[in-house]
Amino acid sequence: MIENMDEFYRELTDRTTKKFSLTPASKTIILFRVAIETGAKELGLPRVVYLLSRLMTATIGIMSGDEEVNYSSILEDWDIDNKSQH
Repeated sequence: MIENMDEFYRELTDRTTKKFSLTPASKTIILFRVAIETGAKELGLPRVVYLLSRLMTATIGIMSGDEEVNYSSILEDWDIDNKSQH
């Protein structure tokens, strides 16, 4: 799963650096919009907002130099394979 995520990340990164004449802020807004709309379809908007909050918290931890923080750990809450079925 992580390999697919890394590949998807690289593909999106490559795509955003190509020939579009948009500002970095515009690209960021569009990426957030796509993420929110895509996530809301499957997870629902409240869960997407919670996920965005977790991403921002992790980013602040990374910026502050906390070496134990990473984006992959956020997936533990969302990994269906590790959850018991009810």
